[in-house]
Amino acid sequence: LSRVRNDYLRHLYNRRPLHPCGSCRGVVALACLLAMAVPAAGQRDAVADSAVIVARPGPGSPLDLQAAAAEVIRANPGLNAERLKRKELEGQMDQALSTGLPTLDITGDWSRGRDPSFALDSTFGGGDTFTSIPGADPWFNDFLGGFGSLIPAPDAIPAQTFWHTNLNLNWTIKPTKVLGAVGAARLGIERQEAGLSHAVNQTAEQAVTAYFTIVQASERVAALRAQIADQEELLSTVRMRHDLGLATSLDTLQAAVSLANTIPRLTVAKSGLRNAGSRLNVLMGRRPDSPLAIVNRVEVEWDPVDETAALGLAPQRPNLVAGARFVEILRRNRQAQQADHRPYLSVYGTYGYVGRTTDTLFDHGHDTWRAAVTLNIPVFDGLLTRGLVNETKVRIRRTEAELDAQRSEAELEVLEILGDLQSSREVLEATRLNLARSRDVLDESMLRLKLGKAGYLDVLVAQTNLAQARAALIDARYDVLSRTAAFKRALGFSPLQPLNSIPGLVNAGTNPETKMSEQ
Repeated sequence: LSRVRNDYLRHLYNRRPLHPCGSCRGVVALACLLAMAVPAAGQRDAVADSAVIVARPGPGSPLDLQAAAAEVIRANPGLNAERLKRKELEGQMDQALSTGLPTLDITGDWSRGRDPSFALDSTFGGGDTFTSIPGADPWFNDFLGGFGSLIPAPDAIPAQTFWHTNLNLNWTIKPTKVLGAVGAARLGIERQEAGLSHAVNQTAEQAVTAYFTIVQASERVAALRAQIADQEELLSTVRMRHDLGLATSLDTLQAAVSLANTIPRLTVAKSGLRNAGSRLNVLMGRRPDSPLAIVNRVEVEWDPVDETAALGLAPQRPNLVAGARFVEILRRNRQAQQADHRPYLSVYGTYGYVGRTTDTLFDHGHDTWRAAVTLNIPVFDGLLTRGLVNETKVRIRRTEAELDAQRSEAELEVLEILGDLQSSREVLEATRLNLARSRDVLDESMLRLKLGKAGYLDVLVAQTNLAQARAALIDARYDVLSRTAAFKRALGFSPLQPLNSIPGLVNAGTNPETKMSEQ
């Protein structure tokens, strides 16, 4: 084919007779030239058209988007930390319940000691004298003198041993405080669950974005390879024209330099693909250099979105629900604080046994018991409770104001992302059309160059425009995909959930099949 094409070009430019049977060969050469000059645009401009994208080589099955995101949600260290917080709150719930439950404990003690204080007390006849009381009748003093002789001397009092065992009950009854503490703990668990749901959505968005980044990096690699193929074709054509004396050495050098400048960009793009795989590996809790391949099956969602419905969904996203639960927690805390300055009951009871030896500890008549019910009426605690309650009241108002600001920010975020998403969709449509036209311009320029109707610079400009169109299409597609994921997260839904499955979000009566077919 090269010899036939060269003969035909010499015939066109030098007006020389063709080789014998030139008429037949001319027709064949023209057909071959047209076939080589106008390649199939769909094949040459396909980006990342393989079924599997290998981000980091190695053994292992390729992951689709759902599987990769599920692995990230399962193994991501940040999410695991949020799940552990949920278990911490379960412990706090038990602590809150303890404020309304009595304590019950068993105690046992052994004591041995010697106490001569009774014998040393002269009032009872101990000590130095216990013979008379000044001013008393003589007969009474005689009686006391005889009684004092019954009390032993201090050094004669022996040590004594006692064994005790008791069952003790303590119960402080503050119903208002118990209800406030238990309610606050329960709301704390609900708040953490809402916060965990928000963290899951954020992590899922990171996973989806990392997955899309791999696809984008793969498309850039494929686009640069297509650009290199175009530049190699141009270099081949210019060399052929130079051999025919129709192009200068400078044209050949410029074509070679243009090709040489693109090859390093391909190396950088391949490195970017590996780095994108490393980021997804880290999100999945793996080593960055672990083998990773993904399934290249990503679709753009073209469903039209109802702006009013989106604004209505924004305040319901999990982090705002968690903020509302925190306000309720503060109200329950205030309730518990106020209970400390209200009357309450304390119940105390103990039952046990006492004995001098272990074998007599539980003998009949050795049991002891005591019970008490106390009404406590706080009168003045140095303004402590008042200060705590006032602080909590102000904190509630401040938190409510912050929550209102967060709702406004959420609505603003939804509007901004929705506006960016709609713009990105329009840009994506425009870049698709621009790519097709840029391909046509390059093909026509190459044909004209081969036929001597255009110069080298025309083809170079067309190649540059086509490369820019490819890059713009790749970036526009990534923007639509990533902003769609961010839009779902901003609404409080998982980025993996289709737009048309979110209640009331997609405009009814609009059929996006035409745009989806373009995808």
